[in-house]
Amino acid sequence: MKDIADSHPVYSTDSGSICPDCSKPVKGCVCRELRRNALPEVSGKVKIRHETAGRKNKGVTIIYGLPLSQEQLEKLAMKLKSTFGTGGTVKDRAIELQGDQREKAAVELRRLDYSV
Repeated sequence: MKDIADSHPVYSTDSGSICPDCSKPVKGCVCRELRRNALPEVSGKVKIRHETAGRKNKGVTIIYGLPLSQEQLEKLAMKLKSTFGTGGTVKDRAIELQGDQREKAAVELRRLDYSV
């Protein structure tokens, strides 16, 4: 059973919804922005794989293990997409590029001094 001292408000009539992490109003909360800009703990090697599962047999190249913030990942993804002339996105701290771009991505990331 939860102790009353461990509980926190989830809504206030004065300020609306309350962030569960910092107990500040959601409009003034900085937790989400801090998590977005935090650098992930990674092994040091960038990994590249090709997946088709769950994509109606259309392959995507997934680049993960990059020691970059979300904003930096989005900038790198934009650069890779324009270099390769393909579409893609950033999901779950990984860059997804349409098609089999493994070789091109490995060459480009090595050129940018990443260990692939």
